[in-house]
Amino acid sequence: MRRLKIRGVEQHCRFSRLLGAGVRTENDLRSWMQESFPALNASVWANCLKQADGFLEAGVNVFRWGAPAFGPMTLEAPSQPGAAHCPAVLFGKGGLNFDLPLLAVFNSRKPRLVSPDSNWLKALRFFSRSLDPREIALAGSTGTLTYDLAGAHALRSGLPQLLVAPFPVLMADRELSKIYGEGASGIPALSCMLDTVTCSKKQAPICRDRILGALASFHLVLEIRSCGNLLAALEEIQAKSPRPQFVFELEETNSSNAGNRALLTKFPEHAHGFRLPRTEDPPAANPVQTRRPANKNSPRSSKDRPRGFYRSSQNDDIAWSNHLFHYTRACAGPWPGETYHKYLLNLLDGHPLSGHSALETLIRIIQEGVIRASSRMVRGQGAVISWSSHPPQELFVMRKWNRALVRWTVEPYGIAVRRDFLRSLGAKPAIYGGEQVYSRLAQSERHRFQLSPADKSSSWRHEREWRVRGGLTLGEIGPDQGFVFVQTKEEKANLCSHVDPGLPVVVIDSSL
Repeated sequence: MRRLKIRGVEQHCRFSRLLGAGVRTENDLRSWMQESFPALNASVWANCLKQADGFLEAGVNVFRWGAPAFGPMTLEAPSQPGAAHCPAVLFGKGGLNFDLPLLAVFNSRKPRLVSPDSNWLKALRFFSRSLDPREIALAGSTGTLTYDLAGAHALRSGLPQLLVAPFPVLMADRELSKIYGEGASGIPALSCMLDTVTCSKKQAPICRDRILGALASFHLVLEIRSCGNLLAALEEIQAKSPRPQFVFELEETNSSNAGNRALLTKFPEHAHGFRLPRTEDPPAANPVQTRRPANKNSPRSSKDRPRGFYRSSQNDDIAWSNHLFHYTRACAGPWPGETYHKYLLNLLDGHPLSGHSALETLIRIIQEGVIRASSRMVRGQGAVISWSSHPPQELFVMRKWNRALVRWTVEPYGIAVRRDFLRSLGAKPAIYGGEQVYSRLAQSERHRFQLSPADKSSSWRHEREWRVRGGLTLGEIGPDQGFVFVQTKEEKANLCSHVDPGLPVVVIDSSL
């Protein structure tokens, strides 16, 4: 029936009408289909039967809400405007006869850059310790970091789990292997989609959360926003078919967690608050601390910057103009070469470097002993290391606030190397210009090209970039040829507690 192109809610409305049509035999079904789809002919019907047989051979089953096949999950599906019990049916693959109650974890979407010290992550760690694989199973999903973290915990601890997929059920094994590796194949999965995507990218996560909420016997609520789709779904489910909710209580209520307070207030008999014990997650030895702006409106002009923000006091003897600077950035998600599953486990364990801040990126470079070349911003196949002639005191010229990642594009951490030394390795300034400039460059120089439109707002010229091909081993840099720089004395101490830099460490602002 692919050619009919029925999508999303409309598809499940038809399923709902079919379920109420009294269809009992194949002839009944064909008659109903003929009325609903006048274009249905014998050839299309035969193809439909063949495709249905293929789904059965692939282990796909169809489940109706409240049917015995759901075992303890005989719940009424949440309603939706314009649809009768949408989704009317779910498609499943794998062993779905759970005897254990299901727990679902809910958390509003968070920025891509996550600190292992985030309160919601501490709450997830704390609550997960009490889960016994013999007594409870996880109703999980994918599509957000929280769902992936819960799934990683379940895999590691042997907690049975059921996947509610925001994608077609036949894609479940493939998508799970991308997250957790081959060990995740075979996890039972449910979806309101079969083999093609029938919902928009906006609608699919909403349906996923509603299905999860309806299936689970218990809810764990970490931090949910007020007036969002997730809060609306949980309120609707609790109003129609309440079940125990464990709601993380935070000391301060704000827009990112006001939904927690709303559930505790609206459903006092079923929503139970919990707090972290005072001794929860003691600071790891020698933690890495980074100095970040308090909010997205952090100062950018020299007038608004905090006292000493870029001052290089006690470093006036450094010939800054004789150096080039490789600045590190925060890394949202896995390190290059690190699997996503390993990244999830490090966050679950509270690894002191799992936040992947700009300072932690610098520590990782020193641990590996090499600045790796990248081709991400280079046209063609060449991989380069990018440097800037702007010293840290001029960082405000090139740094911008990235709202999507909730971080600065460049931060005052990195490695400085003498310009003459880098020149000996082939470092040259980037070549800015339009397409006609690139076409005139020799092949050996094209790695230096950076497209720079005439529009200054989208130009990269302000970075004053230099490029050198290939990676650079830190052991090649003598103590008189370069240094590591951080912002504060405390950060210097933390860096040196994790690694031996092998180079001098300069504190940009010794007053902090």
